[in-house]
Amino acid sequence: MEWIFVGDAHFAFGDGDGERRKHFFRFIQKNRSRLDTLVIMGDFFDFWFGFRNLSPLKKEYGDILGFLAGLRADGVKVLYLEGNHDFQLGTYISEKLGIKVYDHRAVIDLNGKRVYLAHGDRVSPTKGHWILTWLMRNRVTYCLFSLLGPRIVIAIARRWSASSRGRNMERSPEVIARLQRFARHKMGEGFDAVILAHTHLPEAITMKEQGREGYYFNVGNWIKDFSFLRYNAKQGFSLEYYTID
Repeated sequence: MEWIFVGDAHFAFGDGDGERRKHFFRFIQKNRSRLDTLVIMGDFFDFWFGFRNLSPLKKEYGDILGFLAGLRADGVKVLYLEGNHDFQLGTYISEKLGIKVYDHRAVIDLNGKRVYLAHGDRVSPTKGHWILTWLMRNRVTYCLFSLLGPRIVIAIARRWSASSRGRNMERSPEVIARLQRFARHKMGEGFDAVILAHTHLPEAITMKEQGREGYYFNVGNWIKDFSFLRYNAKQGFSLEYYTID
């Protein structure tokens, strides 16, 4: 049985990404017979916040939610690492869909390998990004979002998401280097592999730290590269790309 790690799909509101969604569904269905666990590494949705009234989000993402519900009904485990575009996912994702949600990081064991998972936006952040993260993730903001309601917040998020996504796709060398340094640090703490996302740059790097060999993977994106990480017990990890017919 296999694990598949995918992130930074940024499935957006309205029209424009229908083909990307179809490619994702086909990709998972193609691998369904041997898929044990799907790990979503954050920014899967271009915007998701756990409003009490989720009807606008369900309308925008109904096909994706239905697909994930189908996977869970078939016995596929789904883990979700929150990103900087999809956070405070709420009880619908965890309780209704049965998806395990991590708001920051997760540590898992893969056949004796100690693996660290995170989206990556909060990995050694700059002061400016730390402030932005604090503003977006504190209780006051949650209350404000709830008071404004999903329709107003979603309208604001459309513009913010497009701007942020454009900056991320520049694949900042400073951010890329920061995530690599972080991976090396975690390997020094005893992790065998570190898996991140956020930069949109697919990476598979073998690192040696304190006499030990470890692996850093960035799952890349499901926007242009259609990259993902696969794991099975026999072959280990492999960074791969979905080929569009």
